[in-house]
Amino acid sequence: MEDKNTTIDLQLQNYLPWHKARLKFLNLFIVSLIRNRNISYSKNAVTLNNRETCTNLRRIQRFFTEFSIDFDIIAQLLLALIPIKAP
Repeated sequence: MEDKNTTIDLQLQNYLPWHKARLKFLNLFIVSLIRNRNISYSKNAVTLNNRETCTNLRRIQRFFTEFSIDFDIIAQLLLALIPIKAP
C-alpha cells in the first residue's frame, strides 16, 4: 500500500502547489474515503492514520475550514488521473 500512496503523493505534487503537509493529509484523506466508502468526517477520522480519532477529526475539520481550495486545479488533477482509452 505504501507504493500506491507514494504514487498518489507524486500526482498531487505535480498538480497542487501546496505545502507538503497539506498534500500528505489530502493523500491520507483520499485513501480513507476510498477504504470507508463514506464521507462522514467522524468515520474517516478512525482510519485516517494511527493517531487518536479526536485528533484526526479536528485535523479534518481544520483543513476544510481554514484552507481555501482552488477547484479549477482540482478539476485539472481529476482529469489528469482519469485513464484515457484509445478509440
